[in-house]
Amino acid sequence: MTTPATGVHEAVVAIWTEVLGTEVTPDADFFLLGGHSLLATRMIARVEQTLGVKVRMRDVFDHAELDDFVGLVTDLAAAQR
Repeated sequence: MTTPATGVHEAVVAIWTEVLGTEVTPDADFFLLGGHSLLATRMIARVEQTLGVKVRMRDVFDHAELDDFVGLVTDLAAAQR
């Protein structure tokens, strides 16, 4: 499964790669790649800094797969406009 390249997708992949220190695939799961609550906090801050989107910690747990998380961030960004 491939995900269309979008600005949000590319930004989230870059953030996850930086925070997790590993390659991220479209079906990646934040927590299965070694993520934990402290890294999630760091990732949330980077998403807000980079994309201007506020994500809650609960959202990370509920949308731990990359494509699902990108969809959430995209929806939140649209709602904040």
